[in-house]
Amino acid sequence: MSPINSMFISMIIFFFIFRGLQRGMKSPIAKSGLPLVLPILYISTSMLQLLDPSLHIQSEQLLIAALAGMVLSIPLILTTNFEVREAGNTFIKCNKIMFLLLITIFALRFIAIATVKGMDPGTLSFLLNFMTFSYIVCWRVACFVKFHNVRSKSMAA
Repeated sequence: MSPINSMFISMIIFFFIFRGLQRGMKSPIAKSGLPLVLPILYISTSMLQLLDPSLHIQSEQLLIAALAGMVLSIPLILTTNFEVREAGNTFIKCNKIMFLLLITIFALRFIAIATVKGMDPGTLSFLLNFMTFSYIVCWRVACFVKFHNVRSKSMAA
């Protein structure tokens, strides 16, 4: 996959994340919390890129990409919170910092694509997709847990 395609896919992913967060702040989250973890399923389709025989990926590269994704998820986890309002429904709390964090993460991705020259573009694209997958998994699983904690506290009250 070329860097241009990777950036285009990144922009589409960013659009859906941004739109989902905006909707989540305005409408209640389903009682199961399933919409919080569905992005993991959506982004996991990018892992099919592993089947590409032209990729030259080493396990150390995957580990670094996963760790970078985990580190990037920490501020997102800390800024994503939930509140119970309107007849006991749970909503994502409005937080403008979260949007700035997402823009920063995607800007870092574009900077990496533009500046890393010693790596095959397909391999770099996959590693950046894997990093994205890592931070979305960490962030969304933590959000799911936070959601259920807030929901169970409101049910107990």
